[in-house]
Amino acid sequence: MDEKSISIMQAAIKLFAKKGFTSTSVQEIAKNAGISKGAFYLHFSSKDELLFALFDYYYNQMKAKVDACVNEPDPREKFVSQLAVMFKEIASHRDFIKMQIREQTIPFNEDIETFTSRMRYESYQFYQNHILDIYGKNAEEFSFEISIISEGMYKAYLELILMEGARFDFRNLAETLLRRVDYLVEGFLYHQDTPLLTKAYMADLIPEEFLGVSESALHKLIQAKETKAGGEEKEALTILKEELTSSSPRTAIIKGMTAVLREDGRFEEIIDRVEETYPEIRSR
Repeated sequence: MDEKSISIMQAAIKLFAKKGFTSTSVQEIAKNAGISKGAFYLHFSSKDELLFALFDYYYNQMKAKVDACVNEPDPREKFVSQLAVMFKEIASHRDFIKMQIREQTIPFNEDIETFTSRMRYESYQFYQNHILDIYGKNAEEFSFEISIISEGMYKAYLELILMEGARFDFRNLAETLLRRVDYLVEGFLYHQDTPLLTKAYMADLIPEEFLGVSESALHKLIQAKETKAGGEEKEALTILKEELTSSSPRTAIIKGMTAVLREDGRFEEIIDRVEETYPEIRSR
């Protein structure tokens, strides 16, 4: 995204947080960004498009900071660090998010629906991957159930932060949540309880790309092409496969790898499937 678009978004988010989306005009956004109203429309066709760009930009900014912790070797430390970053980043936009919740002005369209669905599915994937990394195969049977409960605890604390202004040491909060997850896992193992949310059940609710990419049709397709590819294309397929398997897939990397593959018609099916999940990477 170009610097001028980012400047417009930075001006807009301050105004939206202060006045609300509905009460803020394009003229005010342009003035605060130091441009004309006409120049605004060179970057965004409407306030609705700007709002979507805001969500997408700041979500990817947060993901980039979460991904910065990805090389932490200890799985518990990695989870705590990433969770603390998520709390901190979302809390930093508290006024804006709070205003959106109160106004309920988010436009409902295909882009927003796809974006929010992907956020939701990536969240499921984030927790499940961490559960398996931390507790191993012993937790596999009930990993989906633990993931949903863990996400519920995260959202409950996040709501206190956003709506009630609760203050926490985010590192300590993340460590506390992990201890609560420890208790849940210990309880399942001790009681040998049968989870309601099995993998088979979740397969009817969540796209397979978010259920464990190693078993997905897309993953198998990439592997099949990878064995026959060479050079730059083979490297792009390998990186793409690793990124899609990551607990926090980076959109910029996925876009870059599909750009490499786009030059060869053999990879069209892979690109189409990836774009179904990440529509923002489509070439315009």
